Amino acid sequence: MGKRLIVVIMNWIWRLSWINLLWLLFSVPLITIIPSTFAMYSVMNKLVKEDEDIDILPVFIKEFKTYLIKSFPLGVALVLLSAFIYVDLMVLKEQSEGIMLILRYAILILAILFIPIALYSIPVFVEYETPWFKSLPLAFILAMKKPVNIIMTTCGILGVLSVLLFSTGIGILFFGSLCALLCTKGVLSGQNKE
Repeated sequence: MGKRLIVVIMNWIWRLSWINLLWLLFSVPLITIIPSTFAMYSVMNKLVKEDEDIDILPVFIKEFKTYLIKSFPLGVALVLLSAFIYVDLMVLKEQSEGIMLILRYAILILAILFIPIALYSIPVFVEYETPWFKSLPLAFILAMKKPVNIIMTTCGILGVLSVLLFSTGIGILFFGSLCALLCTKGVLSGQNKE
């Protein structure tokens, strides 16, 4: 039992680091970061759903080719929405007058509501193969269906970020793939088990 657990843990450490390395390598031309991210989520989805070992490199390359064009609408929408919310929050940060204060809090609430959409939209897009514009509300619905999952996913990502990047410095080996694992697990656990 103990040896089997160690083997499983080491196997997952290897898988996560290998997937993250592929994600970083395929993201080198910055324009390919979106399809590379979708390929990482797709490979993670296959690893989580199937207990059997898959050959990660060929599957990653195949998924990268699949999502090379298909992923850009959702990826660009997420980037633009994130940038819009961030810029609005920065512009309204110093505002303390009547209507601007109300607008600042409205944008803050919008940002909080955007977190589940940002975290779950790529795994939803990969799992359900929905059009990009349907992935956004479906991600929100899945997150609100089990709000504890989105809270745990968010805390997990923040924990991974703080421990791996700020404390140990090896976070570059695991950050992307661990985030993909947490988000994929969150989406899959939000499904009905029938």
